[in-house]
Amino acid sequence: MLAEPQLLVALVLAHLLADFYFQPFTWVQQRNERHALALPLYLHAIIHGILAAAAMFLFSSTMSIASIGVGAIVVAVSHFKIDVIKSYCKQNTTSFVVDQIAHIVVILGVFLYATNQWREAVGLLQQVGTSHLLVILAYLAVLKPSSVIIKQLLSPWSDEVLANKMPSSHPNDPPTISTEEQQTLSLAGQRIGYLERVLMLTFVLLNQFSAIGFLIAAKSIFRFGDLTKHQDRKLTEYVLLGTFTSVAMTFAIGLACAAALGQLPIKS
Repeated sequence: MLAEPQLLVALVLAHLLADFYFQPFTWVQQRNERHALALPLYLHAIIHGILAAAAMFLFSSTMSIASIGVGAIVVAVSHFKIDVIKSYCKQNTTSFVVDQIAHIVVILGVFLYATNQWREAVGLLQQVGTSHLLVILAYLAVLKPSSVIIKQLLSPWSDEVLANKMPSSHPNDPPTISTEEQQTLSLAGQRIGYLERVLMLTFVLLNQFSAIGFLIAAKSIFRFGDLTKHQDRKLTEYVLLGTFTSVAMTFAIGLACAAALGQLPIKS
């Protein structure tokens, strides 16, 4: 266990306050438009440095004033450089996540510098066991791999359902849907599936099967209106096939992981 965990929590709290509460949206817009020439970006980095210095001053019992100053400068300068790089990237979920991971890595480095616990941190990494890797593997499996498998399993009926929704202009033409519908199906539907399977896997590993029933019931209520409006039996069957395939696959992965961990919820 790392010493002075309150310092690490305080540094992360300082980052969250500076990045999300003390940064107006207009500052973000100017950063994305003017990049390193945006004055608010410098103010933003200074705020990060000040809050990091306050966290180290209040919650570290071993750091000198000079060390606190070095740590604050590292936080401010690194944050400035990371945000400049991000300003040239496409503003999407991936760039946001990578940006936040980079900031947290710097904060962790400052924490280890402040407490001189490099060896302890390496020891913690070496303590990552098979059980942790199995859980990570299970979560990764219910995301992209499961999505690809479900899509392949439903492919025999996909063209038929899409053809019913958007009839072709000519009998020999392939079924087509509008660009807007394609984006909705490929982005919103896929991410809803990701969240659904992640939640179900979490409930399986926590042995909370009643929560899975509530999740499926809630989804069914939301989808009922759409299915009733379409009055399309094939679409209804297609949605049910997708839902139950997703549920069955997540159950299989979750139970296999629980069994490997010795936590299979079966009473003798």
